[in-house]
Amino acid sequence: MNERSKNKPNPTRSRAEIVAAAHRLFLAQGFHGSTMRQIARESGMALGSLYTHFVDKDALFSAVFEAYNPYPTLLLALENSQGETAADLVRTAARRLVNALSARPDLVKLVFIDVVEFQGEHLRKAYPAVAPGMMNFVKRLRKDPGAVQPLSDDALLRAFFGLFYTFHMNEMLLGKPVDEESQSAALQELIEIYLDGILA
Repeated sequence: MNERSKNKPNPTRSRAEIVAAAHRLFLAQGFHGSTMRQIARESGMALGSLYTHFVDKDALFSAVFEAYNPYPTLLLALENSQGETAADLVRTAARRLVNALSARPDLVKLVFIDVVEFQGEHLRKAYPAVAPGMMNFVKRLRKDPGAVQPLSDDALLRAFFGLFYTFHMNEMLLGKPVDEESQSAALQELIEIYLDGILA
């Protein structure tokens, strides 16, 4: 490789560096708290170069969401979940999802930024790509004859995802339980509420 080609700018790398820098700043300062000038500085390039890649901050957030889209992580957790019965499958999948999101708190923050700043626009656009896999989880629940109430597939899936988002929301609003055992017990109780309801 000659010296000239080594020093040539790499537009793909530059774009990836901008997206990574914007991701860091959006998580730390929020969407409105981050300026294009700050993102340019964080990514180590001139503001004009930033605008050659992204027409505005909205377009940049779209690229950030595409790069750090939480759905593939969630879908992988569901696909890797096993259980002899519908209840076992729910318990395993819920734990896997919570663990996946606990390991990647940036994904939860990104979802909240999208919901607050864009009314979930990016989530809605990204969902169709994973919808078949998500619905496959519901089909797997229904393979346990007579175990699942006659609810719609949509209701079963929405209630399930509500379960683990509630878990993370509670931790954000009320703080984490004092120890790991209490945290595990809180998750287990939420799982049982999903499976059996709250009435004795």
